[in-house]
Amino acid sequence: MKTCVGSLLLLLLVPVLLASCASQRMYYWGDYSTTLYHSRKVPCEGNLLKHTQALENIIQKSEEQNLRVPPGVYAELGYVYFRQNATDTAVKYFLLEEQTYPESRIFMERLVQAARARAADTAEEENAQEDAAKE
Repeated sequence: MKTCVGSLLLLLLVPVLLASCASQRMYYWGDYSTTLYHSRKVPCEGNLLKHTQALENIIQKSEEQNLRVPPGVYAELGYVYFRQNATDTAVKYFLLEEQTYPESRIFMERLVQAARARAADTAEEENAQEDAAKE
């Protein structure tokens, strides 16, 4: 009788234990892998735009689902904007990456410095062109 009760108890507890161990979703990745692959395989403006939209979608959906944005997504989106000379937007995303993942601080600080240096260089070039046009 004891073994029957013990077996029944074990049979009832196993599904409960397994259900409690079910993995919770930590991140939402969306179409990241697919769009990254296509943007690297056939590097054109359209594929880069699709990948950029996928990164922005990941951020949006993660916030909607109260999930942490996956590691590197803010940084990658910031780098996309950095390459497009949108330095203010790039810095914003680099700082978000650093805030979300403090272990990335040193790398993000270097990227922020590079973006700000590029912004300063661009401003100097624009001023020089304006001065040359006035003369």
